[in-house]
Amino acid sequence: RRDLGCHTSLSPCCVGASVADPPRAMLCQSRRVLSRPASVAAAACRANATKSGTWMEGPRALATDLVHAAVSPEPRSGAVLTPLFLSTTFVQDSVEQYLAKGYSYSRTNNPTVTALETKLAELENGYGAAAFGTGMAATTSAISATMKAGDHCVITDCSYGGTNRSCREFFTPLGMEFTFTDFRDTENIRKAMKPNTKLIFSETPANPVLSLCDIEEISKIAQEHGAKHVVDATFATPVICRPLDHGADMVIQSLTKYYEGHNMMTGGAVISKDKECADLVKWVQNVHGNIINPFPAFMILQTSKTMGLRVKQQSAN
Repeated sequence: RRDLGCHTSLSPCCVGASVADPPRAMLCQSRRVLSRPASVAAAACRANATKSGTWMEGPRALATDLVHAAVSPEPRSGAVLTPLFLSTTFVQDSVEQYLAKGYSYSRTNNPTVTALETKLAELENGYGAAAFGTGMAATTSAISATMKAGDHCVITDCSYGGTNRSCREFFTPLGMEFTFTDFRDTENIRKAMKPNTKLIFSETPANPVLSLCDIEEISKIAQEHGAKHVVDATFATPVICRPLDHGADMVIQSLTKYYEGHNMMTGGAVISKDKECADLVKWVQNVHGNIINPFPAFMILQTSKTMGLRVKQQSAN
């Protein structure tokens, strides 16, 4: 031991340990203080390691982001989980410093909701996200952000029933026009485009028959005509497909389905590829007042951690 430079002092648990007590003796030996050179090496190793709350450079795997994206220890207490902020209003230090802390009223922004929106943007490879109380709130907000009276939308003829109904019975009477067509053949979309087409709305896999469409080709058609392409990818989730990686401008998620996945909370989201789209959707969210409540936001921050495992198992089944 002297040749190795090890101290012979033992931790308190070693008192009374003997050869007659092999397990305890082995435990004691494992807890001996390291030699000074070894301690210096270990300290140097720790100094080079990533500090708590930070990450090594480079991309992270989706499985890692599902658990850790947008989650930072709470500064005051060090709590690992993002706290649930059930506050309606937030104090302002002065008129001059209004919104300096980022929050004023929870209809616009809330710290727990912001954490969820940041996580969604990271998982979907987007610029920003807006989280809503339901999937339909997200859908109607995406349409409201991209269309006005006199505008035209080409939309899949196979979509969630609520989406179809909102276009036919809510937006059409407001002066918007919708052409429903089979998105499995992109030529149908190209033929349906008009000079006033502002939006192409696709859904893949489509609810309820799971038909698929070519996101990249449809995005090219949208770009050629100066329209936005929004994709409802609820059934895919980012575990299977991230439409923003394939040219789409916005992706819709009904968080109720797989992000939440436990039949407890409802929620929806629009994730945008750039600042322009993200700002438009957030503005509509604030005007409509349909932001998600902090409690389901907190719950979905937790349930989304296992989404990768659940989607893969459900797909295997």
